[in-house]
Amino acid sequence: MPDDPTALHRPVLLAETLERLQPASGERMLDCTLGLGGHALALLERGVSVVGIDRDPRARALAAERLEAFAPRLEIRGGTYADAAEELAKAGQRFDGVLADLGVSSMQIDDDARGFSIRSGVRADMRMGDGCPEDAMALIDRLTDDDLANVIFAYGEERLSRRIARALKLARASGGCETAEDVAAVVRSVVPGHSRRHPAMRTFQALRIAVNDEIGQLERLLVVLPDLLTDGGRAVVISFHSLEDRAVKQSFRAHHAAGRFSDLGRRVTIAGPVESSANPRSAPAKLRWARK
Repeated sequence: MPDDPTALHRPVLLAETLERLQPASGERMLDCTLGLGGHALALLERGVSVVGIDRDPRARALAAERLEAFAPRLEIRGGTYADAAEELAKAGQRFDGVLADLGVSSMQIDDDARGFSIRSGVRADMRMGDGCPEDAMALIDRLTDDDLANVIFAYGEERLSRRIARALKLARASGGCETAEDVAAVVRSVVPGHSRRHPAMRTFQALRIAVNDEIGQLERLLVVLPDLLTDGGRAVVISFHSLEDRAVKQSFRAHHAAGRFSDLGRRVTIAGPVESSANPRSAPAKLRWARK
């Protein structure tokens, strides 16, 4: 990982996010996934006050340093964005815009010591930060074969989930699976065929989602999202896999049907060829927006 991850940080779908959030000087916006502060920086440069949330202590520290010049208009909170969103809504705080850029950050993936990558030679940890009681290895050890298979199938949409779960449980029991790289090798050993994508990617996605309760966090945010917005306030959610996008689409439509949103995007926005080429990690990103 580079010494200064912010130097290489490229916020995903930045232009499209700004187009939908329509930031104006003097407004107040909530960045549910502050990360390294790329989106927040663009908002702050436009005169917006920002409340930024991130569960990762290192990300919070780096963002605070990067955005130091805007400190009077920036509030950084720790903990999960679902907890923070519920607390803010209960306290009656309202925002002109709310942004959630979901999924694991490039900084976390690139930090080998975090155990997110299939190439990490350390224990498969995968915890994003605050509020994660157990890491991925502990999750594998705790779950039964069937429960582990269900996690891999539900969150990774992996059709060979039962075969993979059995292999992982056996490998852990025999002491032959200690690192993230080992987990990937076990999965590869029982998944036939070859493709450009490593066969363990779906399993790693599933474990990461389960460890960090990513779907549960998103669902809780979506419930209170209308309560966080001022009248005319805008919401943008950027997702990176079908489970997230499906939840966002269904929630936005339900809020719109119930009159809690006055408008919403009918089609998903994706990265264009220029951004996808310059930043390959933006390729799966899908942006949805709504207005109260």
